[in-house]
Amino acid sequence: MSWTDAFINTNTGDLSDGIQVAEMVSANSCKIGDLILTAEDLLFNENLTVKLASKVAGQCLEGGSLQDTSTYLSPLQAGDKVAVYKVKGSDPNDYTSTLYLVLGKLVKL
Repeated sequence: MSWTDAFINTNTGDLSDGIQVAEMVSANSCKIGDLILTAEDLLFNENLTVKLASKVAGQCLEGGSLQDTSTYLSPLQAGDKVAVYKVKGSDPNDYTSTLYLVLGKLVKL
């Protein structure tokens, strides 16, 4: 068993506990098994929604414009794997108050 198996629930039978793996179907919606979560169901870490520089480099010649050679991370897109965590609302009987936190993008190194 890998360390991720111990902490991340990939079994789609019970969608109520722990951190789960989801697949983005668009920039603001994802799915866990057959469950589709839309923008109304999700709260995103802001860093996942914008283009971010991961390595900044470039030159600005005198009187010229910046020649940017920086490396950037793209915002979330369809096909990306993300870690999500279910947060129940204040009323445990109201399933519509449930939100999912998108914690981060998952990558293999």
